[in-house]
Amino acid sequence: MNRHFSTERDHPCGACGFRATSIWWPVTRDCRTRLERGFNRRQLASEEMIYAQGAPGDTVYCLSRGLVALRSMRPDGHYSFVRLVRPGDIFGFRSFLEMQPHDTEARTLVASRVCVVAARDARAVVEGSPRVMGNLALRCAEELRRSRQLRAHSRRGDNRARLLRLIRDLSADQGPDPDGILRFRLPLSRADIAAALGLAPETVTRSLRRLSEAGALRISGRQVELPAQMVEQDA
Repeated sequence: MNRHFSTERDHPCGACGFRATSIWWPVTRDCRTRLERGFNRRQLASEEMIYAQGAPGDTVYCLSRGLVALRSMRPDGHYSFVRLVRPGDIFGFRSFLEMQPHDTEARTLVASRVCVVAARDARAVVEGSPRVMGNLALRCAEELRRSRQLRAHSRRGDNRARLLRLIRDLSADQGPDPDGILRFRLPLSRADIAAALGLAPETVTRSLRRLSEAGALRISGRQVELPAQMVEQDA
């Protein structure tokens, strides 16, 4: 590797399972110093706010564990679900690139780990490293492609499998009871789940009913029970 670039060993993302897709890799040694100084790995509880809508969009966030919901709050107090952030995804980057306040809030859905670089250092690294700016541009393109894929998936016959996977993901920080059944409360409404999967709300309702009839889960309101065999399949 070029001696002017940091190595995996001394890079803040070096030990992360998502380092191969990190926007902060590779960087020059000068930029690495700023990156190390401003880097922070935050352990967050479920339902914890990461940033509020209207807060300065002055850095980029990367999710290394958990799930995060991006929501747009409306003047009437209601909100629209915008995006589900999964491990390995970055978020907050559009506001960062536009130098505008965040147009959504970001809140954890389960216990999560978020990596972030302090605002001043993040801006300096991006402006001082064309590779990092290129990585950000690539992520923007990937998000557009993923949005198109989400719409395409919604027209296929795998809705129940995708729904069950999401429900399992939403139970990630829960443990089963002594009888082996995992009981938890969904942190997302059916409308949010539909938006996250690119489905119509009635499709989600219908798929939940069929999953229940098949014995894959039991659900009442937002209370969910996953039988032991379904928890083991996800292990």
